[in-house]
Amino acid sequence: MGAVSVKGMRLVRVAALVAAVFPALVWADEQALLAAIDAKSGAVREVSQKIFEFRELGQQEFKSSQLVMEELRKLGFKVEGNLKVPEDLVKGGVARTAFRAELAGKGPGPTVTVMLEYDALPNGHSCGHNLISGSGLLAVAGLAEVMKDLPGRLLVIGTPDEERGSLGGGKIALLEGKHFEGSDVVLITHPGSTWSVDKPLLAMKRATFVFKGKAAHAAAAPEQGINALDAAIQTFNGINALRQHLRQDVRIHGIIKKGGDAVNVVPALAEVEFAARALDTPTMLDAYGKLINAAKAAAMAAGATMEYTPPRTALLSPVMVPEYLALVRKNIREAGVPAGEVINDPAPLGSSDLGNVGHAYPTVNIMFKVAPEKVALHEDAMLNYTVPSAGWPATVQAAKAMALTAHDLLNDPALTKRIVDKFKSMKATEGK
Repeated sequence: MGAVSVKGMRLVRVAALVAAVFPALVWADEQALLAAIDAKSGAVREVSQKIFEFRELGQQEFKSSQLVMEELRKLGFKVEGNLKVPEDLVKGGVARTAFRAELAGKGPGPTVTVMLEYDALPNGHSCGHNLISGSGLLAVAGLAEVMKDLPGRLLVIGTPDEERGSLGGGKIALLEGKHFEGSDVVLITHPGSTWSVDKPLLAMKRATFVFKGKAAHAAAAPEQGINALDAAIQTFNGINALRQHLRQDVRIHGIIKKGGDAVNVVPALAEVEFAARALDTPTMLDAYGKLINAAKAAAMAAGATMEYTPPRTALLSPVMVPEYLALVRKNIREAGVPAGEVINDPAPLGSSDLGNVGHAYPTVNIMFKVAPEKVALHEDAMLNYTVPSAGWPATVQAAKAMALTAHDLLNDPALTKRIVDKFKSMKATEGK
């Protein structure tokens, strides 16, 4: 019994020693990571500045994507461009401004994916996508310095055309092209006027209805006509009657695109376009079904016919895992952002193809503050804050938060698996 006790004591001491040493090693690794980010900050800022100046629109980001791919190759990533995607989403079946880059660690482990955006709006980078690509590139530049000591794999996906994401040419095409396959968790950033990680995205699906009636003289023979515009108007009325029975986060909004040609002619054709949105995908699809029924009923009431072709794509809502969000919040604070500045922000941020990624994989979008709250994304004034000379300090903090999170996930496969498992269970009960 004495010998066993001594052996047991030795095992306890070894375990205690490992427990004491391991956090110190992780801390040293994190410090090396943060130092690498600081060292590479100036060079990556120049990349972000060039993308700001390129101001390339969606599917035209040739110089921006090539620039980022060159930088990733310098960091040791294996980079592939001209990614194959469905032909009905991108002409020719090739996303020419998208790319996929990979860097392996010291052995098997989790796969952490970082997304970069770089498309501009007509007024330039008023949505700050040059800072998204800048922060993401800076994060993986730091991680590249320590990947030799980490298990797993780092993926970087260049995702074009976010601003027109509902058309399916950006992240949706890349998802369908299976370029995210193998990812365990995903990270991205976005500049704005607050620091947050839990800003939800609304699932959205569009619908265009064409009503066809019969033209007639509106004064001399109105009884011979079938008013297609009446069907369009009754569609709006039907939706408005439904609103009190829809959940508060549901949004259904539409416009009349065509309503007739002359006031003295009964309109023979009318066209309307709607979008249905909600905080989760099943609720959005339920509201969408009610929208379709309202249009069918309106056509029947007016005696018109209704033509409707379901859209090829829809925007989905992300499934957000609380433990993953908490991890990122912790790392934002470690990156130097005061705890009081990281807000809980349940207000939805419109819809984006980012939601489709977040519906397929556990995803966190780090919103970082570059502008005062009174300045909104997409307006001209935001250009004063997304230019790197103004927005870079917060961009570096976002990069550090992203890199620290990736480091935690790669270094702790059990944590990553727990997040993935929780994501799957939450998705299975979404909307219930």
